[in-house]
Amino acid sequence: MRPFCKLQILVMSAWALASVTTAADQIYSPPRAAVEDTRSPQKVCEHPIYCDGPILRAIQLGSVFDSDKTFIDMPTRKPVSDIVHAFGKLPLNATRGQLAAFVHDNFYPAGSDVVEVELEDWNDDPPFLKGIVDPVLRGYGLSLHNQWKTLGRKRDTSFLCAGCESSLLPVNHTFIASGSKTTREFHYWNTYYVELGLLQSGLYKTARGVLQNLLDTIALYGFVPSGGRIYYTDRTEPPLLALMVKTYFEATQDLDFVTAALPLLKRELAYWDKYRSVNVTYTRNITDASLGKRDHIEVVTSKTTTFGPNLFSTAIFNRYAYLRPETYSSDYTIAKTSFSGPSLFSTALSYGSLYAATESGTFPSIQYANRYTATIGPSLFSTALNRRQLNLPKDNPFAAFTKDQLCVLGSVNINSTIPVNLNSILYQAEIIVANLTSIVNRYEVDGESDMYRKRAEERLKTMLDLTYNPDTGLFADYNLGLGQQSDVWSVNSLWPSWAIGNALPANHKQRALENIAQLHDKFPGGLPNTYYNTSLGWDYPNIKPPLQHMAIRSADAAEKSLSNDNSTVYAPYKGTAAKIAQSTIETAFCNWYTTGGSIPGVLNSYGSNSKSSSGVSLGSFIIGPDGNAVTATNAESQGDFTWTTGITIWLLNQYKSQLRIPSCPNIKLNLVNKVCKKRTRSVRRSHSLNQ
Repeated sequence: MRPFCKLQILVMSAWALASVTTAADQIYSPPRAAVEDTRSPQKVCEHPIYCDGPILRAIQLGSVFDSDKTFIDMPTRKPVSDIVHAFGKLPLNATRGQLAAFVHDNFYPAGSDVVEVELEDWNDDPPFLKGIVDPVLRGYGLSLHNQWKTLGRKRDTSFLCAGCESSLLPVNHTFIASGSKTTREFHYWNTYYVELGLLQSGLYKTARGVLQNLLDTIALYGFVPSGGRIYYTDRTEPPLLALMVKTYFEATQDLDFVTAALPLLKRELAYWDKYRSVNVTYTRNITDASLGKRDHIEVVTSKTTTFGPNLFSTAIFNRYAYLRPETYSSDYTIAKTSFSGPSLFSTALSYGSLYAATESGTFPSIQYANRYTATIGPSLFSTALNRRQLNLPKDNPFAAFTKDQLCVLGSVNINSTIPVNLNSILYQAEIIVANLTSIVNRYEVDGESDMYRKRAEERLKTMLDLTYNPDTGLFADYNLGLGQQSDVWSVNSLWPSWAIGNALPANHKQRALENIAQLHDKFPGGLPNTYYNTSLGWDYPNIKPPLQHMAIRSADAAEKSLSNDNSTVYAPYKGTAAKIAQSTIETAFCNWYTTGGSIPGVLNSYGSNSKSSSGVSLGSFIIGPDGNAVTATNAESQGDFTWTTGITIWLLNQYKSQLRIPSCPNIKLNLVNKVCKKRTRSVRRSHSLNQ
């Protein structure tokens, strides 16, 4: 009888589960894993105003505000207990006018708890501009840098009465708002991309402060919530904080900061272990030295390691539909239709088996939490939808999807999926924590560093056993329920190339680089996460800057590794990372330009001779039929854009010697006349450098 390998592994990646790019037919069959759910129950937020309860329900469903986020960002004028008592005196069927009057009497305007602040370390000449010669690139870079000046925020609740409350988390340092009009707080993984830009702008003190805010939330809650409001404190996002601390340390050599941060980084990893962990048991076969082929010679047993199943709570106490406060009304509409609509939805929901959210890309505006386990009851997506034979009524929100789209979504089972990208991020975090521990301990031999390295090694072995296909050289999410790799694939599956790097099989490095290069050829305006248009934000035709950054880092890591190996397959794909960097900058630049961006003395506004610089960064872009990004002209739709600002600044610095002057498809730049000749010479010089 062959022994088994028992491990813990993460089984969900929220935004990765939009991943539905069709993969090639799979000949290779990975081991089948049995699952033991070891997740500890985690309490959801139960604040009587901002998270749950009759007041939230009445205001959000009473259409008092256009945005659900408005009410929950309003500090209280009176103690919470008094407000609860006052609400109890309202009639059960209170009118919109009565609810509006109640809000006016008891709450300050949304965002009153946030004040704009000047950045203490502001500079007018950011270091990343050094070496950028072209006046258009320099002017655009300076415009991006100047955005930081308008985005500094601090918490101010000094005006609140005793017993009055704010939904803003109690952070003490300046933070960078995510950018949109309704986002008045920081968000977790967005902060990584903000940090990249701040450091290149030379704003080191501000960068330290935004990281310290995240570390402080770990001290308060044991993990980093999705955002800086109380209603986010039962959710988290991909754990990029260890990478943020490493990036900051590399830029500043601030060992005191690392020394103070390290225990909190370890606490965050412990959170993933306790609240987001399952055990998987499977047969492990010995691989050859290259890890690219399984020889099936003997079987080994591995020790348990830390992986987490879910970016949201799935082990809560009572079964119910969890409506997110910030999208309460739209969640309610979907939930009500689901419970009362076609039998396949109401049946599955009554068993609590649907747990999905906009963030995961598996379903629009809906998030259900199963208060028992992730495995009881039928699986809505994996069974009912794939066998679905009914026509949805026209007034049903699900009617927005075609049958094929629903079946694609139906293949996603977020509670029993081992995602490639999330496990790659945690491998990276464990290696970083191990290395920082060695640095803080002055490289003396210590068991703790070894422990984190061994966890990372076991995680990689498990990923290679379950999510890596040696026949294709690619990774794919692993479906624990089916015991096989997912037949849907996305750009997110390339994350290991960056996060894990040289420890990966050579075959993967080659195939990853080929895939990235081919995707860029097909979509020169930006790489979509998937080929499927499901109408969801993380699928085609949407382009998300964080995924462009990941693809660039992955391509760069693969290029360097293959170059060092003198691989013959490298030559055709040399410069792939730089090409995607160029297109990412151009996509951001062209949208900035068509929304009014200009550079005094260099570039007039699009379609006019205006000399004012009023263009915006966008948080997301759209791919057109030709594979190029569609340029926007409406600045109102910019969304949470600071990750775009941070990533673009980082790219301008990282690839400054390889960048061409931006060009926009079907758009002629309205250059100031005296710049044209100078820019022509710059173009010739740029071409000669790139030949």
